[in-house]
Amino acid sequence: MWKDRLQRFLSTAVRGSRSRAVRDEFPHELSVAAIFKNEARFLGEWLYFHEGVGVDHFFLYDDGSSDDFLAVLGPWVSAGKVTLIDGRRMNQVSAYNDCIRRFASRSRWIAFIDLDEFLFSPKSRDLKQILNSYRDLPAIFVYWVLYGSSGHLSRPDDYVIDSYVRCLDIEAAGAEQFDHGPHPEKENYVTGWARDGKSIVNPRSVVEMGAHIPRVLKSGTVLDENRQSAIRHGDARVITCDWLRINHYWSKSIEDLKEKVQKGDIFNRARPPRSLETWLRREACLNVSRDETIRPIWAEIKKERCL
Repeated sequence: MWKDRLQRFLSTAVRGSRSRAVRDEFPHELSVAAIFKNEARFLGEWLYFHEGVGVDHFFLYDDGSSDDFLAVLGPWVSAGKVTLIDGRRMNQVSAYNDCIRRFASRSRWIAFIDLDEFLFSPKSRDLKQILNSYRDLPAIFVYWVLYGSSGHLSRPDDYVIDSYVRCLDIEAAGAEQFDHGPHPEKENYVTGWARDGKSIVNPRSVVEMGAHIPRVLKSGTVLDENRQSAIRHGDARVITCDWLRINHYWSKSIEDLKEKVQKGDIFNRARPPRSLETWLRREACLNVSRDETIRPIWAEIKKERCL
């Protein structure tokens, strides 16, 4: 039973924590790093959710936003929960590496995710309880579950988590054959690989970050929740999201998807313009199953925060 396994996880973590010296303590146990641009309408939900699942701090890089993002972030910055950094001269990877370089000593774990990605555990609301059992690893790779528009042509007024409930489930992700294009530098390339995800890292073990996974580690290997090597793109092995999971709201509404295509690539600004037609074809694949695994957690957080 998963409850027995969770109890073993927690027992191992407690025994390990008793043997650790004071020098192993950090100002923050779990932080999140992200670069964003014009995401004010989504920031509040994303921050409240991640704080609600155990994130202590946020390192946020602003890529020249022109919306009213400071109205959202101001109270979080004042409370010491957000460190806001000017990211206008950075891309996604350079922001991540700036975070590693400047803030490695501030947090035991840093999760590198985007504003359309929600990290959680289906087994325990407190992510830190789950991560305690992976302290020996330099990085943990967490797989995506990709969500589509759920039929929304225009942006709904409700929260992202409540609005988008249809996705490409894990089983379907393992079998799909969508053609993403020949190369990321080509105009018809589209993101949203089913067998991919992001990383939670021990920042002191990372020499260089990539967009999804550390490029260079001081030692060790990036493993997934099953302590297997991370699976990406064409790998045929089975993936799981039983203990750690990222809901990637890849498109949101069709209106949002069109804005995303126009915004361009934050990973590499030199890449050619995106093809809306190809991205719409990808979105059409991401509404296979209804999955509301995240919603009971979000309901608790909303109740606690009176949202």
